[in-house]
Amino acid sequence: MQSSRRRAIISASLAGCTVIATGTIGYSIIEEMSLLDALYMTTITVTTIGFKEVAPLSVPGRIFTIFMAFAGIGVILFTGTELARAVLEVNLRRFIDKNRELTVIKRMSDHIIICGYGRLGQAVAEVLIESSVPFVVVEESGQVCDQLEENHIPIVQGDATQEDVLLAAGIGRAKTFLSCLGDDAHNVYAILLARQLQPDITIIGLAVEDGAEERLRLAGAHQVINPYKLGGKRLALTAIKPQMMDFIDTSLLDSNMELELSEITVQAGSELEGRTLAEAHVRRNFGIIIIARKRGHDTCFNPSSDFRMQEGDILVGLGPLDALERAEKIAAGG
Repeated sequence: MQSSRRRAIISASLAGCTVIATGTIGYSIIEEMSLLDALYMTTITVTTIGFKEVAPLSVPGRIFTIFMAFAGIGVILFTGTELARAVLEVNLRRFIDKNRELTVIKRMSDHIIICGYGRLGQAVAEVLIESSVPFVVVEESGQVCDQLEENHIPIVQGDATQEDVLLAAGIGRAKTFLSCLGDDAHNVYAILLARQLQPDITIIGLAVEDGAEERLRLAGAHQVINPYKLGGKRLALTAIKPQMMDFIDTSLLDSNMELELSEITVQAGSELEGRTLAEAHVRRNFGIIIIARKRGHDTCFNPSSDFRMQEGDILVGLGPLDALERAEKIAAGG
């Protein structure tokens, strides 16, 4: 978008400078004027101001003046045409990109909505892009939206506390709603609206200030993240147990490593339903380790091998990505 405007300005500037230089040199040669007088004559002729001539012009000088007058009009028309073309090109491209984005968003389902593209929202988007997880960003800043459009990131510009904005982001088809706006009041309102529009959606809220966690949960957030508390705990653990944190960073957070964490949901009729972890030979058949399981509100870490899996159980597996995907497919009845 900027390149079109820049190209138009450069083209118009070059044309104008060429005409000015040609006129100045021409008058200085034809009428033997000084460079200042020649520049003055060129300026009043090209701009069609029509002030008094420096000196009476000869016949060749008058013919040259006619040429310069038409050249000046041509430069003005050329400049206007280039600027109009640049504006139309930018607006047309923006219109096409916006329609393409709306089409992409309308086709999305089970996606994640990120409200607010600050530092935290940007970090979330980077992880989702690496994981190939579909998402839509809701952002009010026009400058930020322009940057996202240039990077081909689905964006809905507007206030996340407005119903039409969330509907445009496809909240009725979304899987997760992440509210990471700049203040707790807006996060509470956005969460309340999201819960009203889509009662079954998973909501994660950002707590900016201490004590806001409870308000966000009352508004309908399933999980509340306080980045300052998490960051402080992370720094403390790194200072106290550096080797453990280094292992976590290397094993789970390094994109070059093969290990991943994933949720495996046991569906009705799958091979895992009704079998224990030992009977399913999870480690041998899939090459993953089950480090936790959740049934309803009951969570257990390092479940025993005689744990019998039921429909709706959520297993947290650790292992290579392809092995986790294979386990998820089996658990889903595939």
